[in-house]
Amino acid sequence: MSYARLFDDLRVLLAVHRCGSMTRAAEELETTTSTVSRQIARLREELGISPFVKSDGGWLLNPRLSSLIEAFEHADGMIFSELSRVSESAPDEARDIRIGALPSIISHVLVPAVKELWQERAHLRPVFESRVYEAGLGMSDVALVFNFPETGRLKTRRCGPFPFALYAPRGWEKGDGWASLTDRYSAQYAEARRAWFGSDAILKADSFAQVIPAMHSLGLAAVLPAVMADDEPDLVRVPGSGLDATRDLYLIYHESRSEDADLRAVVDWICRHLADLPNAAEEFPETQGRLYTIQG
Repeated sequence: MSYARLFDDLRVLLAVHRCGSMTRAAEELETTTSTVSRQIARLREELGISPFVKSDGGWLLNPRLSSLIEAFEHADGMIFSELSRVSESAPDEARDIRIGALPSIISHVLVPAVKELWQERAHLRPVFESRVYEAGLGMSDVALVFNFPETGRLKTRRCGPFPFALYAPRGWEKGDGWASLTDRYSAQYAEARRAWFGSDAILKADSFAQVIPAMHSLGLAAVLPAVMADDEPDLVRVPGSGLDATRDLYLIYHESRSEDADLRAVVDWICRHLADLPNAAEEFPETQGRLYTIQG
C-alpha cells in the first residue's frame, strides 16, 4: 500500500466525514464528486471495509474507522501547526486561514476588522466561508457555531450572545406585511411568526442580505440579526412582538491546532470583536431565558 496514496485518500475520507456528503467534500477539495467517489472506493479496497454507511442525513463514518480518522485528523492538525511555526521565519509567505461563520457575522463583524488582524499577522489571508446550519468544524480551520458538535476533539470558546429582533421601516404597522428567509432556513420558527403577524410572509429570500432591500422597497417587517439592522438607519425595532431572541455563539477549532500561533491570533481577534456586539441582556430584556431557535 502506497503511503502517499493512502494519505491522500484519508484526506478525502476526512473531508467527506466533516462535510457529510461527497458533493460538498468535492467542493471543499476543489475536485469533482466522481474523483471523491473513486478515492473512497479505492480506500474501501485497501482497507477491506466500507468507509461510510449511507443514511438519510448523509454519509456516516463506519464506527470501525473512528480511531483511524481521529488519528489522521490529529496528524493533519499537527502538520498545519508546524507549518505555521515554520512560516514565522518567512513572514512574507501568505497563509490561508479558513473561517466559517454566519454570513451576517462575516459581512458586519469580521470583514470590517480585517485590517486589525493584518496589523498583527500581515501574512494571513482570511478565507471566509458562509455557514448556516453546520454544527461541526467542517473544513474550516476555525468556526463559529450555535450548538456544540457531538463528536470530535475540539477546543471551544464562548464568544457571547448574538441577538435577533423584529425590525421594520419607519411608519410600518402590523398588517403591512413581512418578509422571511426561505423554508430551508425558517421552517423551525415560521409558525410562531405566522401566528404573530396573522398571515404568511409575502416574500422569502435565501439570506438576510436579500431580505433587507425588500424591506426598504416594499415596506416589510422582518426578524434580523441586530448587527445588520444597526447599519440600517431607516429600520427601527418593533417592540413587544415576542419574536426577539438571542443565541450564544461558540468558537471551535481542533485541539491539534492549540500550538498554532497564527490560529491562536485569529481566535483572539474573532472573540475580541464579537465581544463588542450589543449586550443582548440590555437590548432585549424580554427574551432572556426563553428557548427559541433561530438560524440565519
